[in-house]
This record gives sequence, C-alpha cells and structure tokens, in this order.
Amino acid sequence: MDNNYYQGKSVLITGGSSGIGFAIANALAEMDAKIILLARDYENLKIAKNSILEKQPGAKIKIVPVDVTDEKTLSILYHKYMRNHEIPDILINCAGVARPGYVQELPAHVFRWTMDIDYFGTVNMTRLLLPGMIERGSGHIINVSSIAGVIGIFGYTAYCGAKFAVKGFSDALRSELKPKGIRVSVLYPPDTDTPQLAWENQFKPRETKAISGTAKPISPDWVARQTLKSAARGKYAIVPGMEAKIMYFAGTSLGNLIYPIMDFMVRSASKKKD
Repeated sequence: MDNNYYQGKSVLITGGSSGIGFAIANALAEMDAKIILLARDYENLKIAKNSILEKQPGAKIKIVPVDVTDEKTLSILYHKYMRNHEIPDILINCAGVARPGYVQELPAHVFRWTMDIDYFGTVNMTRLLLPGMIERGSGHIINVSSIAGVIGIFGYTAYCGAKFAVKGFSDALRSELKPKGIRVSVLYPPDTDTPQLAWENQFKPRETKAISGTAKPISPDWVARQTLKSAARGKYAIVPGMEAKIMYFAGTSLGNLIYPIMDFMVRSASKKKD
C-alpha cells in the first residue's frame, strides 16, 4: 500500500466509532495520518480513540461528537473547529444505517431515517468541506455506498434507495470536481462483519437470509485496507472481494438481464425453509 499518500494528511471520517469507519481509522493511524473521528455518541468515540491509541500510542487523533444529519450543528462545528484551521485533506463518509424488512411492514420513519443518515449525511459533510477544498485546489472525498447501491436487494428497500442515491450523487460529484483537482471515490462493500450487520440480521426477511445463504461476511479491516489502497491509486469505484466484483459487474453491465437473475434467486429462496 502507498502509505506516503496518507502520511501527514488530515483525514475526517464520519461514522468513525465502529465498523468500516473505525477499521479505516486504525489503518490510517499506522500510516501517520492525522485523524478526525466523527460520530453521534461521545462515549463510543472515546472507546474508539483509546482502542486506536493502545495499538498506535503516537497516533494523532481527535474525536468530535456530531450528528451528520443536523446541518445547524455541522455549521457550528465548521466555524468552531475548521474555518480557522486546516480543512481536512480527505473526507471519508462512512456514517450509515440499514434496517431491512418487507416494504409494507417497515415504518415510514425508517425510510426517512435511512435517507437522512446514509444519503443526506454524505451530502451535508461534502457540502460543508467542499468550499475549502475548492479554494485549496485539492482534496479527496470517499463515499461509502454498497453493493445494494447497484443491485436492488430483497428486503432492503429503504437501504437500497439511500445507497443508490449515494452512487448517483458521487457519479455527478466526480464530474464536477475532477476539473478542480479534487478526487472522488466510492466504496461498494458487500456484507461486512460489523456491529451494524449483526444488528440488522435480526430484521432480515427469510428470503433475504436464504439469498445470503452461508456466505461469510468479510473483515472490516480487510475492507479498510483495500479501500485505502485503491483510493491512493486514484480509483473511483472500489469493490472489495471477488463476489462483490461479480455483483457490481452484474448491476452495472447486464442492464435488464439482472432482473430475471434476481427473480430466480428470490423464487429459489422462497422455497427454502427457515
């Protein structure tokens, strides 16, 4: 991995207290990056910071409790912490939630909640830091979508809507920012072994569980290193793992052919017993 790309750079990570965001922070600490972790819960942020410092005692890390859906608070954060200081070199939008279930059974607030955090949280942080990046003439924004952002997954109507939105936003953002010297990358992870996945597993419809089969979630540490390695090389679409690459190809290249394939998988899953 090109550690020099991150050495000495300031990296702001939303959703940094757990999951992929925390794994990325751990990897960056080994590369001598200056890390700013954002998350809603201050206690979880302190636990995350202490865990990183146990492994890397000299790590440069700050924690900021903030809700990425709260534009007013984000504006205060910017004026208090960043306006008179260095705008981060890299923004990694990892904050995200998922609540699976049959569409007719999901409460309406789940759709708004998911879109607010996964999509508008990404938009809010990007718009907050982008003016400073444009003025500086450099920067890198890494957004986290999902394989569910290129293929509609049974039982994930709320999540797919939000992650498809992140993909569309990132595609357009890349076009706008490339002439300004600012990189954009998008991560499309498959199921990853995080606390979020463990929580959402309890809500999965039986068809969703059957489609997943015995597939083992991948390690967040491995996803983190693949993400950082690909981003340092300037890659736009980052798809870790062969299974994810196949699904990404199917979702982006097969056009309407993907739908009968997905229908067949759902029919097969429906015949299986719990």
